[in-house]
Amino acid sequence: MQNLLIVENDLTESHFLINSVCKKFLNIRLYAAVSTGIEAINIITKKEVDIIILDLKLPDMTGIDVINFISKNNLSKYNLSVIVIIDNCKKLSQVINSKYVFSYCAKSNSIDFIIEKIDILVRMKEKECKTDMIKEKIKKELEMLHFNFSYIGTKYLHDCIYECYYKNVKYDINLNKTIYPIISKRYHQTIDCIRTNIFQSITKMYFQAENATLSTYFGYTVINKPKMKEVMFKILEKLYDNMVIDR
Repeated sequence: MQNLLIVENDLTESHFLINSVCKKFLNIRLYAAVSTGIEAINIITKKEVDIIILDLKLPDMTGIDVINFISKNNLSKYNLSVIVIIDNCKKLSQVINSKYVFSYCAKSNSIDFIIEKIDILVRMKEKECKTDMIKEKIKKELEMLHFNFSYIGTKYLHDCIYECYYKNVKYDINLNKTIYPIISKRYHQTIDCIRTNIFQSITKMYFQAENATLSTYFGYTVINKPKMKEVMFKILEKLYDNMVIDR
């Protein structure tokens, strides 16, 4: 469920927008509808809103000031979360390149146009939420095995497992040709560096975790250090079994 904040000083426009959004979306909850910038900032500071529809023309300040407040306080939660409503193209030029602005609509646009913009943003937010859920699950599985996230190799391994999940790969996949190049590019490291650090992270895990913990997790008596693919695909197996998110 996405929390929506509407910042619109025209009461008629605000009510029309509220009714249209509530009628169209079952996965959006109206968190608040306010008419001033101060009210908007007070709510935004709480970090409980997911989507903001912001009129740039407000009675006490401009919507630009609200966006500048978000930027000044580095409220990264609101990256690509704001749809601005404009009546002046000059104002748009001051915010359109902001990392917090997802899109814009003119006052003259139809409600269907605005709803379409909101729909695209909601879908994007839902996808981000699912991505965060699966990444957190991978992190918990690695911590269960006593992997240490202060090691860069553990971070590389985490990302490799996510990419394997996302691509729905099979055990016989060639990691050197498919997954490692993605991680290599992301961290600006060579494939050999990525692979070596993952290997070292698994080695450290093996000597830190108790055999009983490893044996319970893998479902068999662990005598030797698990191989890279054993670790990756055992965690993937648990992710698939738990059906953490709809693929």
